[in-house]
Amino acid sequence: MLKRLAIATGWARRTRRSPALRIGIAIAAFAIGVGGRLALDAYLTGVPFITLFGAIVIAAFFAGFWPAMLTTVLGAIALEVLIMPSMALARSHDLDWLPMTFFLLTSLMISLIIESVFRAHDDRLAVAEELARLNAGLDDLVAERTAQLEQQVAERQIAEARLHQAEKLDAIGHLTGGIAHDFNNMLAIITGSLDLAKRRLGSQGDARIVSHIDNAANAADRAASLTHRLLAYARKQPLDPRRLDINALVGSVHALLERTLGEQVVVELQLDGDVWPCTVDQTQLETAIINLAVNARDAMPDGGKLMIETTNVTLDAAYAGQQEDLAPGDYVRIAISDTGLGMSPEVQARALDPFFTTKDVGKGTGLGLSQVYGFLKQSGGHLNLYSEQGKGTTVKLYLPRAPELSGEEEPGSQTAMRFTPPQNLTVLVVEDDDGVRAMARASLIELGFIVHDVDSPIEAVQLIENGLAIDLLFTDVVMPHMNGRQLADRLRESRPDLKVLYTTGYTRNAILHNGVIDSDVVLLVKPYSVDDLARKIIDALGPSIN
Repeated sequence: MLKRLAIATGWARRTRRSPALRIGIAIAAFAIGVGGRLALDAYLTGVPFITLFGAIVIAAFFAGFWPAMLTTVLGAIALEVLIMPSMALARSHDLDWLPMTFFLLTSLMISLIIESVFRAHDDRLAVAEELARLNAGLDDLVAERTAQLEQQVAERQIAEARLHQAEKLDAIGHLTGGIAHDFNNMLAIITGSLDLAKRRLGSQGDARIVSHIDNAANAADRAASLTHRLLAYARKQPLDPRRLDINALVGSVHALLERTLGEQVVVELQLDGDVWPCTVDQTQLETAIINLAVNARDAMPDGGKLMIETTNVTLDAAYAGQQEDLAPGDYVRIAISDTGLGMSPEVQARALDPFFTTKDVGKGTGLGLSQVYGFLKQSGGHLNLYSEQGKGTTVKLYLPRAPELSGEEEPGSQTAMRFTPPQNLTVLVVEDDDGVRAMARASLIELGFIVHDVDSPIEAVQLIENGLAIDLLFTDVVMPHMNGRQLADRLRESRPDLKVLYTTGYTRNAILHNGVIDSDVVLLVKPYSVDDLARKIIDALGPSIN
């Protein structure tokens, strides 16, 4: 029964959509009702409207309220004329209107009830259809929202992991940077003292003593190299950037790598001829490429191929936003790939950690890759590491493109000045570490300078204000109460032409902007030898030495 009702309701919903069909149903229902009444006239005496009720129900159900009213009105008029012609025009008593009135009211109630029931049923069907549609789409909505939440969770986890890694590296960097700074001061004393001792012995000294001094000096140099790596990882290594042709630099390193890596490793170059120039510290970049090449050789114990590629790339904001401290823009990419053993995901996750190494004890410091990472970050660049076990590793170095040269600027090379500085010039040494100050004083005296030394910037200012005439200020940068740059600025108020040579083993100070030496600064990095000191004094004094 319910199934048949549903079928009939479906037909009714379709017929109600057409006005013409609704009028046709009303007229057909009227004709059936009136025709049935006339056919059964002999049996329906006294009930003239009985057959019209069925017609009205059909019209109300299949056509609606107004077609049912049309059937009612047409049927009433027709039966008045055909069945009750004597009463059609006039009724002598009011009660004669009672059958007609009852018929009209009953028809109105039937039509209203059917219309209300149908509309309620239609509304229920519409709600059911909408609910079914929503239910059908609910699974898709849930799946879509779940995917969005999973993506957000994954992005948050990546961001948290990146933040955790950055915080860990920064904390280790602060620790290693501080240790390296103090260690550099001690190495400065050791290196300088050994250098002075060897100079005092001269060419006629005991060969055994000279050999011991050389061994100690070599050990000190290796220790200094280790501290420089620590500072590079901590992004506190002083950088001296120059405008470089990257292809030329890679080509010069290539010759060294072929001799260093051995015959089992084939080194191939794929260099973009239109690669942009970069402003970067040449020594640090060469060291970075060599470190990565040596790591690649160690990952290919049976030999293999090492590929070095250069190309121009532009990093958009979407990619840069996913990295740490990376600005969108133009970069030169140096890709170093090997066909070695590759890294597991666990090793890749720790590859940039300082002192982490997969090599045997005594065969690696674990600072090579972390040093490269620190150098690139300090230079405004980026490092990307990709590796698959059994297939090899690719390390991509991104270096910012150098700005265009102005018309007055011409790229050129600088050569180190390798001669003994002039003597009988006065130098004021300002150093808060007693051992380093004593070593600096002895080195300067050995070079023939007249030396005054103090342990604080305040004393230096007092000496100059009391009339001490000096040719060069040799000052540490990191000191209590007043740093080296502030001291130089203070003294230049009365001596604008004062020449200054700075020294430091730590770069978070006033003469470096983001680890890059200011253009007007001559810096000597601790530890240093007497020859290093002599060359830097020449750079600091400049034309005034002649």
